Amino acid sequence: MNYGALEGGGSRRNSEQVRESTPQTPLLETSSETPSTSSSLEVKIDIPLPEERMDMIFPDEPVKTIFSILFLVFGFLVTTFSLALTHDRVPNYNPLPDIVLDNTTYHQWGLKASEIIIIISIVLAFVTVMLHTHRMIVFRRVFLILGLLYMYRGLTMFVTVLPISDKNYECAPKLNHTITFLELISRVVTIVSGGGLSMNGKQIYCGDFIFSGHTMVLMMTFFVVREYSPRTKRFLVLHLFSLLLSVTGVAMLLVSRGHYSIDCLVAYWVTSRVWWTYHTLANNNNLKLSGSHNHMDNIWWWYLFKHAESNVPDQLPRKYSFPLPKVIREGITRRWELLGSGAGGSGHHRLEDSEE
Repeated sequence: MNYGALEGGGSRRNSEQVRESTPQTPLLETSSETPSTSSSLEVKIDIPLPEERMDMIFPDEPVKTIFSILFLVFGFLVTTFSLALTHDRVPNYNPLPDIVLDNTTYHQWGLKASEIIIIISIVLAFVTVMLHTHRMIVFRRVFLILGLLYMYRGLTMFVTVLPISDKNYECAPKLNHTITFLELISRVVTIVSGGGLSMNGKQIYCGDFIFSGHTMVLMMTFFVVREYSPRTKRFLVLHLFSLLLSVTGVAMLLVSRGHYSIDCLVAYWVTSRVWWTYHTLANNNNLKLSGSHNHMDNIWWWYLFKHAESNVPDQLPRKYSFPLPKVIREGITRRWELLGSGAGGSGHHRLEDSEE
């Protein structure tokens, strides 16, 4: 709408004169072979074809990915040091009232089952990322988000210490004195060597409640599989399978009293919101710019995000390829096309960069 044309008194008359002097092609034209009174009308609508989108360049930037790995290590160490310090502060109370734990049957094997599911889910998510063409960018995002989550987890467990949710779980003895630096490092090394899992017998320090690390990892694996695998109906089974693994892993964690219900709820809430916030920022270029239009730049880690995503021009396309050197991939692709041509195919089958 031309708002200026409605202000002056003679503006409407001028616009009508311009309209009369401009030849117009009617939308509905009668066929030359039929009378004008015929009910058969030919509709001519010119719809411009969309221009082919030029392939954007998504640089790998391995240095940034290495930086994200270091950030993840830092976040994991924050959680580890927090647990090592919190262990001696765990109160000797009975487990707190919990609507789920108080109404389910206790199964000690549930914790081991949950951790086996975690390992399967991690492998599934890792394969999904490795088959993505822009795997370096995806890894960078996953590492940064995990680093943030581990930092939040370390903070929550340190400020508020809850009693153990499973009275049968054996924790290491507490110290009768203020922990020394060497004792602290010894605890950290023990926790790190076990990867935060209890099934290897090295998770002997208690106090990591409020924010369930098991639930956090299970939700992250599901988000990775759902976001970075094809969104076609054929892959719906994969998405549902990943979701089933995550839900089952959390259920096994609860029946084993590995965490309170509030631990799992907080872990789901924080993990999902950080994931969705990060990807909303990454998929909207105007949110990568600071200004009055963007209140998301008030998030403390927004500048970290901006640095990591500064050269990513748009939403990542769902393209996939084998994680092999380019020369080998091109050789496999040529052989695949030759096989397709020899079998009477069109010879246009692509083995790499296949988009949904």
